[in-house]
Amino acid sequence: MHDVRALVLVLTLLTATAAVADDAGVRTFAVRTPPGAGAIADALRDGGFQRWILPRDDSLALAVGPDAAGDVLVEAQVFPADERVAGLLAGLPVAVRGDAVVVAGARYPARDCALAVRLPEAPKPTWVVLGHDAEMAAELADHVLVRAAGARVRGSSEDADYLVYEHPYSQRSGRWHRAADGGWTTDPDERDDMAARAAAYAALVALERPRVVLRVPPAKAGDPAYAKLADALDAAVREMAPKVPAEVGRPLEVFVETDFVAQGRHLGEIGAAVLDAEGRPHLVYHPDDLDAYRYGVARALVRRAALTLTPWLEDGAALWLAGGWYGRAWAAWLPDLAAAAVLPDAGELLAAERQGDGSAVLWPPAAAAVVERLEGATLRDKLRAPPPPARVAATLSDVEPGGARPAARRAATGAPFQAGVSFAMRNGLEVGYHAPVIDERLGRLARLGVDSVSLMPFAGSAPNEPRLRFMNRSPGSETEVGLIHAARRAHARGMRVFWKPHLWVSRDSWPGDVAMTSDADWVAWWRSYRRYVVQHAVLAEHTGSELFSIGVELGRTLGREGEWRALIAAVRRVYSGRVTYSGNWWGDYDRVPFWDELDFVGVDAYFPLAGAGADRAALAEGARRAVAELAAAAARFGRPVILTEVGFAARRDAWASPHEEAGEYHEGDQALAYEVLLEALGRPPWLAGVYFWKVYTDPSYEDGTGGMFHFLGRAAEAAVADYLREAPPPVVSTPQ
Repeated sequence: MHDVRALVLVLTLLTATAAVADDAGVRTFAVRTPPGAGAIADALRDGGFQRWILPRDDSLALAVGPDAAGDVLVEAQVFPADERVAGLLAGLPVAVRGDAVVVAGARYPARDCALAVRLPEAPKPTWVVLGHDAEMAAELADHVLVRAAGARVRGSSEDADYLVYEHPYSQRSGRWHRAADGGWTTDPDERDDMAARAAAYAALVALERPRVVLRVPPAKAGDPAYAKLADALDAAVREMAPKVPAEVGRPLEVFVETDFVAQGRHLGEIGAAVLDAEGRPHLVYHPDDLDAYRYGVARALVRRAALTLTPWLEDGAALWLAGGWYGRAWAAWLPDLAAAAVLPDAGELLAAERQGDGSAVLWPPAAAAVVERLEGATLRDKLRAPPPPARVAATLSDVEPGGARPAARRAATGAPFQAGVSFAMRNGLEVGYHAPVIDERLGRLARLGVDSVSLMPFAGSAPNEPRLRFMNRSPGSETEVGLIHAARRAHARGMRVFWKPHLWVSRDSWPGDVAMTSDADWVAWWRSYRRYVVQHAVLAEHTGSELFSIGVELGRTLGREGEWRALIAAVRRVYSGRVTYSGNWWGDYDRVPFWDELDFVGVDAYFPLAGAGADRAALAEGARRAVAELAAAAARFGRPVILTEVGFAARRDAWASPHEEAGEYHEGDQALAYEVLLEALGRPPWLAGVYFWKVYTDPSYEDGTGGMFHFLGRAAEAAVADYLREAPPPVVSTPQ
């Protein structure tokens, strides 16, 4: 499920649910489904209500099934609704008519939307939820459950009585109002994203070419860059259409969105070029992304041809037409990807659905190679029937790994000092790496003295789970296009970029617990992890990012030295910048067996300085010990040290357990810990840089007094700013 709005609400409710009085007894939330509709129940298991709310609130229960009953009832079905459920809507300005939903006279195609309606005169909270498929019905039912739980916690009524839902950021919603005749009508002040989207598109100016109509915001209509783009896309259609073949008598419409936030609100996803439900590309313009726009146009032409393809083969067909991929011809990528051991196998490439660790960066060139090798001059000829798995496997096995051509390695000696901040993405459409708000945030950091930022994508796993789940599927997570945008905006301010992929480990665990229980699982884990890391190394290279981390605090994997060295070699196939590993301060960085292959010794440096209640003198002594340990590590491993993370939360005795946050708020103790550590640290020649943990992309996250790590707007900001603005040493030198 990808309902980011519900996820945000879930997170805000996790602590609040504990405050609900137990004397209310257990309340059952019921989702009633038609007989045989087990797919809805299955999809509900991935929702926020079952994963987050129920485990933390013993006063709630959930019943799902044809006979489910409870204190809150959700009738959930897939379009078309049966007569009983359709009848429940009688008397409301809502109707379900075959293939459409009608709300107050406006018609919405059922194939594109979902509907949630609260029955205003039911004796208990009752909702009707309909979706175009089981996943959408379950997603919206989960949204209703989470909202109902929130209303219970807050002691307030629901915030909406009806909702027409295309995706998490496009909806029509409001409250019921009594009409003059005693019936029900819709709220005159309702939210209507769909109408706002239609108005925005109606205002676009058309740049018409024979095969393409480029629709641009009025402010861009006179910009010659957009005229040039219209010409390039028209030429691309002329070149590609005969190779499908695709009908071009009707020009292809291409929309230019003002930014990624607008694109996400209109389409529910973001990307360099995203297709809408009618197969029309929507792009956010950047002059370096013509390859991506050609790829989007190629996808549109493949869709027009109505070829029946699996997702990865559709990508391959489009790339075979488009040609360019992250600055190189797609075929030029194959030797490096084969040498890095990140190509998919035939089963993965032919799968009906995208895998959790399927790489939209690494795999399309492999799929294009499969299409290239099939007989025929056009896609229709090549893909008249699905390619046999043996044929796909043979094509992939024929890809010759490139020779010993690792990317040029940059010496750490002479590198400029990195005065950095960990720039953490706050999940959300308006505040992510892709959003305009990061320009203000980067400007704030530049004024503080920051000259480097770390960007941190995530993949999810459980401690013993051998396959990762890339967390890049929605605008509420660290998408490829969002990371690229953030890197470009940082570079535009003269900042360096440190690309630092993390793992988010579930079950109240952390990356240091990741360890497999069998050799087979270790093989699978490394295969998945290598894809994750190499994918991001490609993106780091594409953006010119100056530093890359191959891992963060994976202490129980360090015994697999051969796999780590193979991973480093794979990264250097595709990335030419400096490379490090982000070791944990305790029991990790000092056990890394492959520092000789890397450019810096990276340390997430949360060294305790002293116990609770310590005075400044005791803290200073602890800080000197920590700095001496780091200096010794630089000498022992013959590499400069970089503090890939360092920081203190705004909590009482922050220096005692610097890796922890929350607890009793204490801004002064955070500031004192920073002052003492930074006085002891200074900028010795063996120190390559410091990345303070952390600053969020969302400025509102600085509000409040929670005992969290952020330091902007707190007393600690002055200590950090003084350190960042120190005159840097001329160069970083390698310890002797």
